[in-house]
Amino acid sequence: MKGKAISKYTRNLLIAIAVLTAVLIVSLILRTNTAVCEFICRNFVNAYQSVAGRIFSIIHYNVFEALAAIAILSAIACVVLSIVLLCKKKRTAAGKIMLTFALIAFCVVDIYVFTAGYAYNRKTAPVGAYEDEINEEFALQTYAYIVEDYNSLYDRLDKDGDGAVVCPYTRKELADKVRVAVDTVLTDGYYYKYTPKAKSVTCSEIMAQCHVAGITFLPTAEPGYNKDMPLVEQCSTIAHEFAHAKGVMKEDEANVVGAYALLNSEDDYLKYCAYFNVIGDITHFLPAKDRLEWKKKYPINDGYKAEWDKLERYWSDKNVFGNIGEFFNDLYLKINGQVDGTDSYDETPSTDIIDSGQVDSEGNPIYIEVVVEYTKMDRMIFGYYVENQQKAK
Repeated sequence: MKGKAISKYTRNLLIAIAVLTAVLIVSLILRTNTAVCEFICRNFVNAYQSVAGRIFSIIHYNVFEALAAIAILSAIACVVLSIVLLCKKKRTAAGKIMLTFALIAFCVVDIYVFTAGYAYNRKTAPVGAYEDEINEEFALQTYAYIVEDYNSLYDRLDKDGDGAVVCPYTRKELADKVRVAVDTVLTDGYYYKYTPKAKSVTCSEIMAQCHVAGITFLPTAEPGYNKDMPLVEQCSTIAHEFAHAKGVMKEDEANVVGAYALLNSEDDYLKYCAYFNVIGDITHFLPAKDRLEWKKKYPINDGYKAEWDKLERYWSDKNVFGNIGEFFNDLYLKINGQVDGTDSYDETPSTDIIDSGQVDSEGNPIYIEVVVEYTKMDRMIFGYYVENQQKAK
């Protein structure tokens, strides 16, 4: 007895899925080559982003949010409907539904690999990094300059009753200001030409409960951010998401590029936010000997602690979903070649332990930790300091 023939619709679905699978495999192979990734990103993804960015920037609502909701509801509906059809012994109909859903899923994955996947293996983003050798005196001078400039900005800006700086802009105005800074500063051909509009996420509370501050969906070229966070964090988050939209996908590099855009802007508040997010991580610029004494010599303004207190109050009760957001983000990053997962957000300097040549009160040798290799963020800050010193001459 002959089996039931496959319908033309099912056969077409299978062919389409096979083609999309082949495209995905080829894309995954191609993206292992940095030169290929750079070529595709600079030419094809750049062109796609220019078109998609302009189209979706017209829509004020975050389209990714709507698409995510539709995808979740559609997946649930497909599974439920397929189960119902299977219970009714309508296997062919159930199979068509699942194949159709698989086809859509493969389309989305292929588009995402094209728009975002290749960028994970690009060359390092240009941010005016200082490439020469760094000695102790130079590192100390840079630290002193950053602290002095940060404190100066703090003094010029308005403060609330707790001592934290008051953002002079509305949330939308802030996003627009960051966009202007990104457009003005990131002009190298490495970055995608068009800068899309940043969009707040309506379901920001759900986002926060998942421990997510921002998300950029490259197929729609939408940098999205949590609208409920304190504005000092919103500013740096928006800049970070803009970096993704400009072709920088590695998380540590997106941090560097975002900070670079803010630091080189003409806006005091944007620069203040950039300093706030980096100044606590550059204490290793200080000489290892008597580091605490050096911190006292170059004190950071009182607003620094006030800002952190505000952030801690906001995030302290965001634990409804535990670490589920971090879990999936960690998995996503590892799939895209970032072996450190969510730890890749914060690059740490390579250090070594050496004998200081001194002894303690009991005659034991005193060992100190010294930096042997600075991070990308460090190199950008050193370059920023040198550039500003040259401008001052």
